[in-house]
Amino acid sequence: IAQNWKEEKQLRLEAEAKIEADKPKVLFAESLQVSKDSILVADLAKVIKQNGYDIGEKRLFRWLRENGYLIKSGSEYNMPTQRSMDLKIFEIKYTTRQGTPKVTGKGQVYFINKFLGSDVSA
Repeated sequence: IAQNWKEEKQLRLEAEAKIEADKPKVLFAESLQVSKDSILVADLAKVIKQNGYDIGEKRLFRWLRENGYLIKSGSEYNMPTQRSMDLKIFEIKYTTRQGTPKVTGKGQVYFINKFLGSDVSA
């Protein structure tokens, strides 16, 4: 019984240390997810790059088109696909000339996890 208690205590201490180490990442992700502010794709590229994945605005736009998040051609070029809109990871900001895709807070978390979780080959 004493040995089991000792092992359980060690596992609990390791879990608590991991929680403490992950706290900044969790706070960052939660703040993005509840954020009412959407950001431009260029800004998302900067956030991803700051978190260790080497990508810029043009490569991110290309990756988003190639992977079905943005429309590839025509008058709706670079606008969110229906899939993206259903996932609620993009919204469209309308300006006087055209619509601009913006990444929602939920989309920011989605793409950061996708890129930093090695789920991407860009």
